[in-house]
Amino acid sequence: MMTDLTMYEAFRDSAKKYPNDLAVFYQGKKISFKKLLDRINKMANVLHYRLGINKNDVVLISQPNIPEVVVLFYAVNKIGAISHLVHPFTPYEQVKAMMEKTNSKVAFLFEQRIAKEVDKYRESSSNIYVTRIEDDLPILKKLYYHIFMNFKIRKKLGKYNDFPGFGYVNKLKPTFKEDDYNSHDVNSPSVLLPSGSTTGMPKTICLNDKAFNYLAMHSDTFMSLDKEQLRGQKMLSVLPSFHGFGLCMSIHAPLVNGFASILIPRFRTKKVVKVMNIIHPTAICGVPTIYEKLLKEPTFKKSSSLKHLHACFCGGDVLSKELLDGFNNLMKQTGSNCRLLQGYGLTEAIAVNCVNTPTMNKDGSIGKPIPGASFKVMGPNGKELPRNQIGEIVLKSDAVMLGYYQDAEATKECLKDGYLYTGDLGYVDEDGFIFFKSRKKRVVKVSGVAVFPSEVEQLIESIPEVSKCAAIGIPNEKLQNSIKVFVVSKTENKESLKEKIIELCKANLIKWSVPTEIEFRESLPLTPLGKVDFASLQQEEDNKRQLL
Repeated sequence: MMTDLTMYEAFRDSAKKYPNDLAVFYQGKKISFKKLLDRINKMANVLHYRLGINKNDVVLISQPNIPEVVVLFYAVNKIGAISHLVHPFTPYEQVKAMMEKTNSKVAFLFEQRIAKEVDKYRESSSNIYVTRIEDDLPILKKLYYHIFMNFKIRKKLGKYNDFPGFGYVNKLKPTFKEDDYNSHDVNSPSVLLPSGSTTGMPKTICLNDKAFNYLAMHSDTFMSLDKEQLRGQKMLSVLPSFHGFGLCMSIHAPLVNGFASILIPRFRTKKVVKVMNIIHPTAICGVPTIYEKLLKEPTFKKSSSLKHLHACFCGGDVLSKELLDGFNNLMKQTGSNCRLLQGYGLTEAIAVNCVNTPTMNKDGSIGKPIPGASFKVMGPNGKELPRNQIGEIVLKSDAVMLGYYQDAEATKECLKDGYLYTGDLGYVDEDGFIFFKSRKKRVVKVSGVAVFPSEVEQLIESIPEVSKCAAIGIPNEKLQNSIKVFVVSKTENKESLKEKIIELCKANLIKWSVPTEIEFRESLPLTPLGKVDFASLQQEEDNKRQLL
């Protein structure tokens, strides 16, 4: 069974079975399974013998969806090391803290991010390697990008004198020794991913090979296709690799089942449609904002590629009925049999553990559990609730995490009797379909990216002129949601403080966490226990905006 293999072994078996089939499509370049396997094997050799990466070492990978992230992910796994995947535009201070927390041996970072804070990175450049978006481009695109687009970045980085490029690492000669890595235990830690935890506090999630392969093994269920029919399918990979949904369902699951991953390094609607018209994907995994943007794009509505779509899956946030109906009506109008299907998962269980499929679905639901997964709805007294009663969703499957990295207490709070307590509210109907209602935890999904209000609050409260801060989510036409903060100030110069808050957030947080609105108040509402009443602030804001 696939769950008895490491992720590298699962990919290797797929590559040997379909050597000449398309594995990765990137910016017009096609990479076969055989070529990709060769690159992975070479990189594993270089990482181990030339860079000294050993079993259980942590390698931080901070990349957009480019071929290098696929090569690194499987090469690190082959060695038995641990991949720590984070957002490619994570600011320096956060990258530094992550590397220190996990004792990362090396980091592979994206050139555009390093260029923004090059002086800071130069201080700790000895274990940093840089990837460039141009390295895997077809020759003409590579020349154009190198000459016209990348000049400023190359100038800032000193032509990589301080930061060896991925190309440099890739050119290191392997030792040509026989691969003597010991195949690691599929139950041991192999991947670290960021998450807001089941309580909304930023955590690092620890996952194993078995979890990834368990979900990948059920790709036939997701797609409502036989195992043999998966070969030759094409997944449009628009979700980022640091996102559990994107990493597992848009990259790993396709590759170990013999179908291609179409890598999109940055989501730009018109460019995505152009790619679709060239390669004709049969499946898409995305978040609501992606489908909203596609639905608003005239070229998408007229695209001849729509008739090739078999299934589109949506997760990561609540899917509105308006978006669902709008997308499905477009598919019907264009003669496509594809439908937008909602599923449910969380990074603590990697990705989709229940889902609507092309042959088994119900409007408004998040689907039924996949084979081997078990869901229950629990009441506040710790007892399972009957059908159609709302309570906390808990789940058990092989995809559930090992725990939160270096946080036994938080792990114990959410993993009980083999079940993951999700912190989300919902119910199960009489037909066994699960319905998501709301989140108990404080997490705001901004353009599909999890933003943690507590992290924003702690940073802003570090400013001496700030007495107190509270952050909530507000609607945003471009991002679906964004962050608004309420600030109790110690100074009268509000404009100066506002500028300082924005500058501090831009320097220390990913861009989706930066507040789009700041409101100053004399005080914040409190609960009877003396804590900030976030629910009251959210309700007040929703009422002001006339939200239902």
